[in-house]
Amino acid sequence: MRRYVSDVAELTEEYGIQIGRWKQYRDLGALPFDAMWCVIPPGGSSAEDVHPEVEFAVVTRGTAVYEAGGEKVEVPTGGVILLDPEQRHVIHNPSPEQSLTILSIYWMPQVDSAEPDGAGRD
Repeated sequence: MRRYVSDVAELTEEYGIQIGRWKQYRDLGALPFDAMWCVIPPGGSSAEDVHPEVEFAVVTRGTAVYEAGGEKVEVPTGGVILLDPEQRHVIHNPSPEQSLTILSIYWMPQVDSAEPDGAGRD
């Protein structure tokens, strides 16, 4: 059993927020996904981001407000947001006092290969 905590992660400045990529945990080996901690200070926001990966983001501390396509969605602690590939988004921390922490898990979407002629037909 292994335990990873955002409070002691090595963070760098990326996308206008603090990021802790899971590559820092060398004992994990190869995973079928990438992950990172995202820490946004009180009242802060990320830069707009867009990427080819699917993103599964779990709010682990605070409340996040995700903005995408003109829509804003509030995600409380323990909530999850799923972002599609190429979906432009910004993350806001509406709290004036508490940092927001998110565990972002992301991966390249699987490409469905075309079925051979006649496959799957009755």
